[in-house]
Amino acid sequence: DPEGFVENVADKLGVLDRRVKGDLGRFKTFIEERGGRETGAWRGDVERPGT
Repeated sequence: DPEGFVENVADKLGVLDRRVKGDLGRFKTFIEERGGRETGAWRGDVERPGT
C-alpha cells in the first residue's frame, strides 16, 4: 500500500503499474535473448516415499 503523499500521487497516476509492467517486459526480453541456455532446471527424479 502506498505511504505518504508522493507514493499516493504516483499510485493515482498509475506510475507504479507502468514501472512494474516495464520492468517485467525488460526481464522477459533479457531471459528470452539468452538463446536457450536454460539453467537451474530439474534434472533428477522424485521417489515416492516408502519405495
